[in-house]
Amino acid sequence: MDTKLTTPQIVVIADDFTGGNDAGVSLACTGLRVDVAFELPYHGNADVLVVNSDSRALAARHAASRIEALVHDCYSNPHQLLLKKIDSTLRGNPGAELEAMMLSTGKQLAIVAPAFPDAGRTTVQGQCLINGVPVTETEFASDPKTPVASADIGLLLQAQTTIPCQSMSLSQFSHRLNQYASDGPEIWVVDAQTDGCLDTIATQALAQKERPLLVGSAGICQALARQHVNTSPRCLLAMVGSMSEVAQRQIATVCRNARAESLVIDIENVLCGSPTHYLQQIINILSSGRHCIVHTCPDREARHRIPGLCARWQLTRPQLGEKVCHFLGTLTRQVLEAVTPDALYLSGGDVASAVAGALGARGFRITGCVAQCVPYGRFAGGLWQRPVMTKAGGFGDEATLLQVLNFIEER
Repeated sequence: MDTKLTTPQIVVIADDFTGGNDAGVSLACTGLRVDVAFELPYHGNADVLVVNSDSRALAARHAASRIEALVHDCYSNPHQLLLKKIDSTLRGNPGAELEAMMLSTGKQLAIVAPAFPDAGRTTVQGQCLINGVPVTETEFASDPKTPVASADIGLLLQAQTTIPCQSMSLSQFSHRLNQYASDGPEIWVVDAQTDGCLDTIATQALAQKERPLLVGSAGICQALARQHVNTSPRCLLAMVGSMSEVAQRQIATVCRNARAESLVIDIENVLCGSPTHYLQQIINILSSGRHCIVHTCPDREARHRIPGLCARWQLTRPQLGEKVCHFLGTLTRQVLEAVTPDALYLSGGDVASAVAGALGARGFRITGCVAQCVPYGRFAGGLWQRPVMTKAGGFGDEATLLQVLNFIEER
């Protein structure tokens, strides 16, 4: 497990394990890294952290206490999107848990949309319907652990909270949200019969300067996922340690692509211990949606200057290579702790090994090949769990790295 404390973009608190998985799966399908935590604090690199409170069958006051404690441990940044996952049939303690989250976070508005149209769950005039039938006329009214006492969502919530609840149509919701000004905490129950209704709710909620607390089932999670589909251009971080002429021609060719930018690491900087400015340069390139090609060979003559470098710094060739590889491995780890490109390309066996070690990888699982000479797969364990491509320095032709970029952009 990674040792870094996770700082997710989205925090979801669910009241049971399978419900948490239902909330996370649609977000995971967009490419976001989704982890379901069994205990807090949680260490990792998740984009979405789903926390299971396991509180559905608890007494309301105990459920509220547990939620308050979890919020304290997993939600610390107001820029994070916070979502309360509830059961689509309203089982459990939705009112008590919702109130606990609002009080713990200071959220003044909660938007409750438990509809899940794909599963036949809709909200009409504030009523929870299962395939058009009020939930209290279905088997959920006699659930052995958590029976549902009312189909009126507002009344059901109001039985467990003193925060005012109001039910409204989708059009009323849109109108009121545009004019919303906080005058104390409020809970809005919003009608939804289709995925389009949930999309409207999610879109308008996310557009608010101060985001409300979203409350719902897997349906609102799917709507949220549709809002978070990654439409930004895919980008590659390439660490090229090879000084072969083939590798240099590959870099020159790929940098004719307007979205690719090369960055030369001056070995003198590495040896004298002043290379910190490279980190921010790489982060800036990747953050702008461009491919970043990092290499240590500025021209064809660079390899012939190695003996002079070794003599000046009193190093053998292997010692010099080890220092450069260690630096590139550490630099790669620092970059990936700050930004998340779509794939990592490692050229040169020593560099690939150094990067793998710096990232804490225990192995490499090969899953395919690009451009006939570039195996790709994923590291086993460690910080980086997205695609990794490796290439021997002298392999391929001038277009090899360009083909890798095209593969990343189209994949």
